[in-house]
Amino acid sequence: MIILNVFSLLGNILVCISVYRNTRLRTTTNLYIIALAVSDLVAAIFVMPLASGVLISSRWPFSDTVCQMHAIFSLFVVYVSPVTMGLTAINRYVRICKSDQQYRLFFSKRKSRILLGCAWMFVLLYIVVPRFAGLQEDYFVPGYAACLQKQLSSFGKMLHYFVVVGLFFILPLAVTLFSYSKVLKKIREHKMGAVQGLSTGARNAAVSANEIRVSRSLFVVVFAFMLCWLPAWVITILARFRIGGNMPRSIQLMCVFCLNLSNTINPFIYAGMNPLFRKEFRRILGCSFGERIDECQPTASGKLNTITSKARSDTTASHANALGVESFECRQINEEQDKVIE
Repeated sequence: MIILNVFSLLGNILVCISVYRNTRLRTTTNLYIIALAVSDLVAAIFVMPLASGVLISSRWPFSDTVCQMHAIFSLFVVYVSPVTMGLTAINRYVRICKSDQQYRLFFSKRKSRILLGCAWMFVLLYIVVPRFAGLQEDYFVPGYAACLQKQLSSFGKMLHYFVVVGLFFILPLAVTLFSYSKVLKKIREHKMGAVQGLSTGARNAAVSANEIRVSRSLFVVVFAFMLCWLPAWVITILARFRIGGNMPRSIQLMCVFCLNLSNTINPFIYAGMNPLFRKEFRRILGCSFGERIDECQPTASGKLNTITSKARSDTTASHANALGVESFECRQINEEQDKVIE
């Protein structure tokens, strides 16, 4: 648990720093990646350390107030992650399978921020409001090494599980499976050359190829997410409704480890499959802190406009040399991305 906690913390901080430093990573699609990274950071900061303390001490060693806080953050991560993953899948579906006009209509940066903000606020209110209204109470569950919430009435319990299982699990899962089945079908058509006639020039073809690469990397994230979360949800449902008798503690702990593993592996998938994230991770790990990078931006004429915060020499020779180095770096980056800037 401690190892997962450390890697989750470092990996997701790298994702956030990368987007802060590199303006080319501030795309609409990456808003959803940042949202996933933030939810993983919530788990790494507020959930996993306390679970480690429970496993070390074999009891709940903290106060009742901390137990209440831990229950809120634990449930928030469990509920908001599938919802965010479902919204990410819809984003990819519209981007790949629909027109550019439809994508810009529904998924501008402003609308994406509002959509994510509303979804996260709904999840948070669903957790907090019933608790402070006296409809729920917190309790420590040794099997999960965590504090959770339980309903105080039978009707409330049935309604709660109907909402949680239906709205925070089955619906995001169905939306994700539908969206990525359509995306994969479109990718197969592209590979077979069925959509070559839709491209009007090299730039359009490059955009299509870039979006396909992004979709593939996000599909790997979704696939890994499902591998970790499906067993966890199945174990949780069986345990809560006591299907098959009492759940062994080792199985319940496996549920916890699966969820925390999901919070840990996402940054490494981004680094492995996204060239810009990979390059930015290398720069950060190379100790190039303190320099905020605005990558190669296209001018109105289509040429590269290099912006950097490094100080240049006043001499003509050194100035030309600096521009040459930066232009070469910009060409490398644009070649990796097929000269596509979303």
